Amino acid sequence: MPTPALLHHGTAPGLGDWLLTARLPGRTLWDLTRAGADVGPLRAEFGRALAALHTVTGERYGYDGDRASGATWRDAYTAMVDDMLADAADWAVPLPVPASRIRELVARHAAVLDVVDRPALLHFDGWAGNVLAVDGPDGTPRLIGLVDGERYLWGDPLMDLVSPLLFRRAEDEPDDPLVRAYREAAPFPLDAGARRRLGLYRLYLYLLMTVEMPSRNITADNDPGRVELLADLLDAELADLAG
Repeated sequence: MPTPALLHHGTAPGLGDWLLTARLPGRTLWDLTRAGADVGPLRAEFGRALAALHTVTGERYGYDGDRASGATWRDAYTAMVDDMLADAADWAVPLPVPASRIRELVARHAAVLDVVDRPALLHFDGWAGNVLAVDGPDGTPRLIGLVDGERYLWGDPLMDLVSPLLFRRAEDEPDDPLVRAYREAAPFPLDAGARRRLGLYRLYLYLLMTVEMPSRNITADNDPGRVELLADLLDAELADLAG
């Protein structure tokens, strides 16, 4: 799993745990894609790297520390959604439907999460800006590392197929190089259960991206496009769950 090398770690009075890593070279997948580079091989490498990451198994589902977790993936996911809705209330973040409706829809479909029987290590922030590459001998960008793992948690490996296809649907793009390479390394069926789980995970990600906006000073005035896009995406996932 390509990540920055760990140089030092420890605990400091008043600061808590800390670590120091090496700096990775390279350009982001985001920049390469916008520049029109051939990123198919890079995305395939990223898919295989995620499959390798997911072989690491934790002791519980959800987050570490005192954040939402559970003995089962269903319990942990439900607790994660509850925490996010509580943050929305605390920060007065408007949602497209009442929080009670979101809880109701999650509870209606949460049984599909019971198929998950191992807490795999997830990066959960694999958007293109956190994937770094350097040019290989033939000039094709090659994966050098993944960064910004602050959102890591333990759960269903399928959850890590949401951020890399941000604002898209992995189940609708089985031939995407990342999806294809991942399924070759860690096969899973794109059946009704997997599609429902992916929908629940997109719901959580879009909810997170909506609720975190006050902490990032993002408003409808300074970034109306983001606010409208996330509202539409949340609406779409909620409509699927309600259907």
